[in-house]
Amino acid sequence: MTPSPPPTRRDFLRTTSAAVAGAAAVSIASGKKPAKKPKILNYNPKMGYRRLGKTELMISEVSLGGHGGRKPEDRVPVLEKAVELGMNYLDTNMASEVALYGQAMSKTTAAKRDKFHIGFASWPVKITEEYEKNLTEKLLLSEIDKRLKAYNTDMLDIWRPVGATWGKGQKKIATMLDVTPKTLDLVANTFEKARKAGKLRFLGVSAHNPKVFRRVLNDYPQFSIVIFPYLFLTKDFGGDGLLKLAKEKDVGVIGLKPFGAGTTFGIKPREIKGRVDKRAHVLVREMLTEKRLSAIIPGVNIPEQLEENVKGSYERGKATSEADKTAIRQCTENYYAHITPEYKWLHQWETV
Repeated sequence: MTPSPPPTRRDFLRTTSAAVAGAAAVSIASGKKPAKKPKILNYNPKMGYRRLGKTELMISEVSLGGHGGRKPEDRVPVLEKAVELGMNYLDTNMASEVALYGQAMSKTTAAKRDKFHIGFASWPVKITEEYEKNLTEKLLLSEIDKRLKAYNTDMLDIWRPVGATWGKGQKKIATMLDVTPKTLDLVANTFEKARKAGKLRFLGVSAHNPKVFRRVLNDYPQFSIVIFPYLFLTKDFGGDGLLKLAKEKDVGVIGLKPFGAGTTFGIKPREIKGRVDKRAHVLVREMLTEKRLSAIIPGVNIPEQLEENVKGSYERGKATSEADKTAIRQCTENYYAHITPEYKWLHQWETV
């Protein structure tokens, strides 16, 4: 049997519209008023969904990120479990992650492109000050095209170049985490060109420096999403906080590294691999009490970790038990005891 060609951007939008229209037609045929169905991709009534700022997308409050797995076959069961659980946003950082997920989507029938809103960075291309001399519109557009090719599609939802650098060329913390107005201008102009070409829908940015987001939120209305580390112990700065500013600007907020790169479970980063810590859903539920977050994205390796994480959404509103309080206390102590030097910068995200 000849495989069907991959969906185009037009097919994707048409399919979504047809699904909504079809649901209404069934209700009319039965003689009943059409029920108000949530216009949510891959809807599951157990999952909580939140508005992603002015994009108007409704995304699963626990979403799917990269990391983990060396072969596409490792990602297939993760993608399929994510669809089963009601996840509808997939966010990837590194080119290798995109390649794995793109290949995995080609190997599954249950978790294709049409089940997910997809966000992506341009790593290994970074937009921090130390690397800006290498940045050009041509380079950034080529990275966007590479991600489209990897996912075998002509449109992706969110481009969110990353403002953090490690490794070769890194000199000092001040410049490896800063993103200048010059580069933000370049990113905004590149996005507009790609948007007009029908390759992208929305623009976001991820970074590890709080002042980058203040600059973006105050000066660049082209950005619709900001993505930064958010832990279960993150506190609101108050009247001048990032969450308050993002809400005022109607910009969606997505939290990364909610488990402190695994340190909250008393292990070193990258040691989590196939482990499932039964305290994870307690931490997720605690983070989701912050209603100005659109979603959090824990890194996962195996489907069982997804199941544990989404319990935090499925159990939203559940009272915090003494066992839960103990878990939160243990994980707080673990975080401070086990954070490694390369992740010390996470401390600056304890108040936003």
